Amino acid sequence: MKSLLILGAADGAMATYRTARALGFRTIAVDLRDTAPAVALADELLPVSTRDVAALSEIVRRRTDVAGILAPSSDIALPTQLALAERFGLPCGLTEETVAASVDKRRFRAVCDELGLPGYRWIDGADWRGAGLTFPLVVKPADAQSSRGVTRCPDESTVDAAIAEAERFSYGAGIVIEEEVQGQHCGCECVIDGGRVVFMALTERRLTPPPQATTTAHLLPAGVPDGTHDAIIADVDAICARLGYRRGPLNLDLVVDADGRPRLIEMGARTGGDPLGELAKHCYGVDPIEASISVAVGAPLPPVPPATVPHPVMVQLLNAADTGTLAAIHGVEEARTWPEVLRIALLAEPGRAVTSTIDLTSKLGYALLTADTPEQLRAAADRLLSTVRFEVRP
Repeated sequence: MKSLLILGAADGAMATYRTARALGFRTIAVDLRDTAPAVALADELLPVSTRDVAALSEIVRRRTDVAGILAPSSDIALPTQLALAERFGLPCGLTEETVAASVDKRRFRAVCDELGLPGYRWIDGADWRGAGLTFPLVVKPADAQSSRGVTRCPDESTVDAAIAEAERFSYGAGIVIEEEVQGQHCGCECVIDGGRVVFMALTERRLTPPPQATTTAHLLPAGVPDGTHDAIIADVDAICARLGYRRGPLNLDLVVDADGRPRLIEMGARTGGDPLGELAKHCYGVDPIEASISVAVGAPLPPVPPATVPHPVMVQLLNAADTGTLAAIHGVEEARTWPEVLRIALLAEPGRAVTSTIDLTSKLGYALLTADTPEQLRAAADRLLSTVRFEVRP
């Protein structure tokens, strides 16, 4: 049986392991943590860093079963995916330029500026005084993901602390400070073939209030003005042409401003988490995760079905309200009986240390919801948050 080498076993990658198994592949998880959520779904674990190209090269060299390599929901593993694929002649749609724009927010911003796409002012580094930036600002590491080290700053008094936080989470590339774009925050899952978008799912993102900028929910399809979808596709096509990206998944964060113009924030040439692939499959019948596996093994992409009326779906992330030790989880069985609930996934058990600080590494679970209208979805999500409770002891 052929195997897929999957770089990372965080919860955002769990759907990739399930889909790979359904397609008939063995899965080899690469993760230093044997407690990572997706390890239980893998056929094999390699306790190696996803960035250790030398160690992974020695392992792959001794094997004959590896048919492809994937880095789902992980930007930092993309350089490893490209390096291993090139070294062993495995299928891969990545280019060096594509990887650089995915792992370094400065490179992505520079590409958008070169192409003349609607943007915003930003600077490389911490010297923000005198740069002419207009508040509110966003301070972030240039090379981290999952909202780690990202702070929204309403005024000058908060910037220095935000810089220190961003530097703490940077892998070494430093920080970026940029003007915060006001408008509708969106997530975007694309499938690229022939250098163009052949499928796109645009979600409406809910964020934590400032100073954080963490996603708490995605609703699909996003309600945006007429013409916005076409504008996003045109922008993404231009970026793919500039980066030489011909085939594979693409995940983007963006903001649609008051005039309906998309302002692209950052990208990753991989599938997203949260679980965006499942949302797209429920809403449109298209699975970006299956498409990413097809690219990784050099198979034809699954056909995109004819356009239909999308069915509203939503993922609501679940977090603790307190910091301490998780003692019990209440309300889950009740919520699972609701007609709006497709699935509730729990990522923690009693006894685990939890935190009230909301980021994508602290979530304790998520719920997939469906309804006839976005308004019904939002109401169901609010009801869910008041029903499912995480009892935490100090």
